[in-house]
Amino acid sequence: MLFHHILVPYDGSDPSARALDKAADFVRSDPETRLTVAHVINLEPVLIADMTFVQPESYQEQVQKRGEAIIDSVHRRISESAEAKIVILAGSPAPALLDYAEEAGCDLIVMGSRGLSSLRELMVGSVSHNVILHSRIPVMVLK
Repeated sequence: MLFHHILVPYDGSDPSARALDKAADFVRSDPETRLTVAHVINLEPVLIADMTFVQPESYQEQVQKRGEAIIDSVHRRISESAEAKIVILAGSPAPALLDYAEEAGCDLIVMGSRGLSSLRELMVGSVSHNVILHSRIPVMVLK
């Protein structure tokens, strides 16, 4: 295969699930290809105009529980024929994904066109759009 290490950002949404399925198909067709699934936890304060909103502690607990559910979902979704490394990243989604892709030597990002967006993402643009604009490697976006 042309690619050796595929990164799939996964948030549990239908588009990210389709991206994970497509990447798993790639891996099944070439066992030498590695698959990494990344879930990004964004606990950064939200800035709107001159106001800063910090997520309450209860929100942080919800995010942790959601992350654990995401990991379980990935394990259920991927069959034994496509092994995946699962990582949890922290920070703003697009930069966290791009930094990880570079550090881990990924050579393809397969992602959904829309995920479970937050108010911040609505204000600054979608994660997939930012990844496409700033990625140094090919990005496949699935609807």
